[in-house]
Amino acid sequence: MTATTPSTNRAQRAPDVAHIQEDTNEPLQAQGKPLRTPTYEVYDLTHRLRPFQEQYKLEVKERGNRTRHTGDIQSEVFLWSHVGTHFEAARHFYKEGIDTSEFSLDHGIGPAVRVDLRHKKTNEPITIEDFQQGTAQAGGIRVGDRVFMWQGREHLYRTKHSHDRPYVSEAAAEWLIHDRKIKALGTDSSGFEVRGERASQHPLHHLFFLPGKEVPMIECLRGLGALPRDRFFFIGMPLPVKDLDASPIRAVALVPTDETLARLLEL
Repeated sequence: MTATTPSTNRAQRAPDVAHIQEDTNEPLQAQGKPLRTPTYEVYDLTHRLRPFQEQYKLEVKERGNRTRHTGDIQSEVFLWSHVGTHFEAARHFYKEGIDTSEFSLDHGIGPAVRVDLRHKKTNEPITIEDFQQGTAQAGGIRVGDRVFMWQGREHLYRTKHSHDRPYVSEAAAEWLIHDRKIKALGTDSSGFEVRGERASQHPLHHLFFLPGKEVPMIECLRGLGALPRDRFFFIGMPLPVKDLDASPIRAVALVPTDETLARLLEL
C-alpha cells in the first residue's frame, strides 16, 4: 500500500476560511467513527442531514398516527436533488443528458485518490500541476480513478460561506477527463465550476456532462481529512430514479489494512 503522511499531522482547514465555525452541537457526520475490521476500515464521507435546516430543502414528516411507543409509520420526504452530499448527473445541465439511473455503477464504486488542495484560496484556480503535486505521494492520478479534492472546506457547509471555494481550471478539467479518463470528480466544498468572467457560461458543466463522455460531480463531502491514506476504495451510489438530475448519496471510503486486500482492490 502507498505510504502517506498521516492526516493528523496536517492542518485540517484551508487558511483563508480556517476561522469559520459551524454553529451546532449536533454530530456533523452521518457516522463519526470508522467501522474497523481485521482487514479494512470504512470511513463515512457524508454530511448528516437535518430536516428543515438544509440550504436545499429537506422535509421529513410521519405518515400515520402512532400514539404508543411502537407501531408502524412511514415517512413522507420532500427534498431537493442537490441536498447534502450528492451525485450530479448529466441531466443536471443537458436537457437530454443521462439521469441518475443511467450512469453505470463504476462511476460510484472503485479505486479512488484524495488530492490535497487545502492551500488553494477562494476563487483561485486549481491547475494540472496542483492535481499532480497533490497526489504525488499516492503515485499520481491513475487512468480511471475517482478523484476527490480535499480542500479543507467541509466546515463551511450550512454557513453563509458555503460557496467560498477555489475552482478547477478548464485545462485541468480537460486533462482529468481526456488524459486521465477519471470516473468521477468529488470535493468537500459546494462545487468546482469556473469563477470569474466565464462562470456564467458553465464551461466545466459542458465538459463533465458532455453526452457520451459523462463524468459525475460529487459535492459536499465530509471527512476526507480523517482518511489515513490517500488511496482508498470509494462507494457512493445515487438513487436510480428516471429523469432525476442529482441524488443525495451515502458516500464511504473503504481503506484496506491488509496488503492482499489492497492489491485485490487495485490500490
